[in-house]
Amino acid sequence: MISKMKYINILNGLCKYYGIGEQGLIELLKERENKYLLLLLLKNYSCLEQESAKEILRVKSSRSVNNNLKSAQEKLLINRDFRKKYFEIQDNIDRIEIK
Repeated sequence: MISKMKYINILNGLCKYYGIGEQGLIELLKERENKYLLLLLLKNYSCLEQESAKEILRVKSSRSVNNNLKSAQEKLLINRDFRKKYFEIQDNIDRIEIK
C-alpha cells in the first residue's frame, strides 16, 4: 500500500512539474528522457518493479529495463540539464509527501 502511494506521488510530481494532467502523462512518457526520469525516480523511492517498468517502457524483457536504467543513470551523471530536472521533480515529490 505504501509503495502504491509513493508511486502515485511520483506520477503527481511529474505532472506538477510539467503542468499537465494524468492523460498528458501518457504522451509525456513517449520521450526517452522522460522515461529515464521516471525510472530513476521509481528506483530512488523504492517503487521500481520489473513488471510495471516493462509496461511503462513498452519492452518485453527485464534486461531491457535494466539497460534503460543504466542509460538513465549515465545520463544523470553526464547531463547537467537532465540532472537539474531530476532534482526539481524530486523536490516536488518531497513537497507532495510532506502535505
